[in-house]
Amino acid sequence: MNFYVKDNQINPLEPITANVRTRSSGNGQELPSKLMQVSEDFYTLVVKKVPDKQSSLFINIGTKKQLNGGISTSSSQPISIVNAVNSHETSTPNDRVLAREYFKYMVHFYGKHITVYRQKVKVADKNIATLMATLRKQKASLSVQTGSQKAATKQKISDTKSSLKAQQTARKNAKASIKTATIARRKYQKQLQ
Repeated sequence: MNFYVKDNQINPLEPITANVRTRSSGNGQELPSKLMQVSEDFYTLVVKKVPDKQSSLFINIGTKKQLNGGISTSSSQPISIVNAVNSHETSTPNDRVLAREYFKYMVHFYGKHITVYRQKVKVADKNIATLMATLRKQKASLSVQTGSQKAATKQKISDTKSSLKAQQTARKNAKASIKTATIARRKYQKQLQ
C-alpha cells in the first residue's frame, strides 16, 4: 500500500511506523508489516502475510510512542484489500521498485491536479463572459437612467468590475497552476523512462 502525505510534518527524530490488524478492535490479529519512507512525502506499507479471504485490513500509523499507548485501535483506518497483489516473494521491494511506484503515483497526482485546474479555467472563462455581457448591459442602461437609478447602476457596474477582476485573477492563478503541475508531471514521467 502506498501513502502520500500532503502536508508532511513528521518529525524525523520520531519516525512513524504502522500497526496492521485484521479487525479494528484490539482482539484482531496483528500482521507483520514494514513501513518504508520512499521520499519526503511518500510511504509504502508492505504487509508480509494476509490471511486468505481477508477483505480489509485496519491500519494505525503513528510514532512508536503513539501506537504503544496513545492511539486507540478502534480509531484505525479500514483499507479495502480487494485488489491486493498476492506475491510469493518474501523480500520487501527494493528501492528502485519503490521509487518507480512513487513516480507513477506522482504522475497520476499531478494529472488529477491539471484536470481540476483546467476545469477552474473553464468555469472562470464562463463567468468572465457572463460578467462582460452584464457589464455591457449595465453601461448601456446608464444613458437612459436618471437620479437614484443611475447611482444604483453605477454601484452595480463597480460590483461587476470587482467580480470580473476576481474571476480574471482566479483564471490567471489556475493557468499558472496548470503550468507548474505540467512541468512537475513531466519531470516524474521522465523518471519512469
